[in-house]
Amino acid sequence: MMNRRGVIFIFLILLGLTAPVHSSFAQKRVGEGYAQPTFGEIVQTMVLLKGYDINDRKVADEYGRLVYCNLYKKNFGNDVAWNKIRSQYVSRIIEKKEYFRVLYETTGIFNLDRYDFETQSFPISAQTAMKNVGSIKLFSAEEPRPDCGNMKALSVFPPIIILQLNQPLTLDRLNLPMEKVEKMLARIEEAGNKQRQVYGRLRMRITDAPGPIMSNDTIVRADLRGDVVSVDFFLDRELTKPIGGVKIRK
Repeated sequence: MMNRRGVIFIFLILLGLTAPVHSSFAQKRVGEGYAQPTFGEIVQTMVLLKGYDINDRKVADEYGRLVYCNLYKKNFGNDVAWNKIRSQYVSRIIEKKEYFRVLYETTGIFNLDRYDFETQSFPISAQTAMKNVGSIKLFSAEEPRPDCGNMKALSVFPPIIILQLNQPLTLDRLNLPMEKVEKMLARIEEAGNKQRQVYGRLRMRITDAPGPIMSNDTIVRADLRGDVVSVDFFLDRELTKPIGGVKIRK
């Protein structure tokens, strides 16, 4: 039978789940605004969109290790304490009260060819154009992941995560009215940008999570599904000097 001190200990642990410092528990809605993909947030997206079965204890434990690292480190060794914590965030996930994001953005570099006066656009060079692209890599094995008790050993959540597009994407030109071309070329020349590099920001909305993809009984990657909703072009890497964009889908 648990003594009074043990009860107090468990109560204090559970208080940590709703403390303001744990933003995921504090939030009760789908994440607002666009953000660069992080491994932790992508995993939350996959789990909340039911790409993984959170009732699977291994999935639940690795989710807790990734999303609530400090609680995991302090309490995983205590069977009773960890079971209480895991039960709470699993319930929040099932009830869709756990924070998760469905809006992401990523940036790519595009090189512009000479201006086409007939189409009033800058063709994007063949080397950097996107033609009938069906998928976008959101996270790769080369990118850093959180380190919480040897996260590299994770077997449930693979390091490669792919967004499969509901509609293929083609980006082969930057439309720009003729009256704006001279000013833009001057800005490119002032920056010493001889290759005419511009930065394209792709904004995406996740609609579904097919989940892990297996090969020879091994998880090789995980898939999400969604749409590119807009592409905006900028002259600088910091994305502070816009030059145009295209709205692809609402």
